[in-house]
Amino acid sequence: MNNVKRVQIEKDESVESALLLIISKLSITQPEESLKLLAMCAKDDLPKKNVLNYAIDVVERGRYLS
Repeated sequence: MNNVKRVQIEKDESVESALLLIISKLSITQPEESLKLLAMCAKDDLPKKNVLNYAIDVVERGRYLS
């Protein structure tokens, strides 16, 4: 994946779908990051949009998805 494009997602279902996709891909290449993201998703006080932004940052820092 050469380019990552950041978009604003407004619907919670879309945020959750995007998180699921990134977590499933990272589970292959970066299992420790995927577990970290799952733990973040389990917290009730942490908005899913923040977790998604963190996940995108992980990908942008060079830990590309397979």
